[in-house]
Amino acid sequence: MLELFAATGEIDLKYLDESGFCAWSEPGYTYYFRGEQKRLEQTGRRGRRLSIIGFLQPLISFVYGLVIGGVDSKSYIQMMELEAFLGTKIWSY
Repeated sequence: MLELFAATGEIDLKYLDESGFCAWSEPGYTYYFRGEQKRLEQTGRRGRRLSIIGFLQPLISFVYGLVIGGVDSKSYIQMMELEAFLGTKIWSY
């Protein structure tokens, strides 16, 4: 239903998503010599988690923000308020 309203231009439909990345990757597998016990070396973490939160309006726009650490409800609200503010500024000529 929302996609139909967006296709007719009655609403601006935007999709919101978040994804996180880490510079440190835990080794999921390792090689070892036959007859030896498998072991994993513990390495130090490098850096903090980097998260990206973005709004996609297909074929029109993609707006994103980067967050060091995880995305919490405060980050979501700030991003939605920013998008609402920018959306009104862009389209109010």
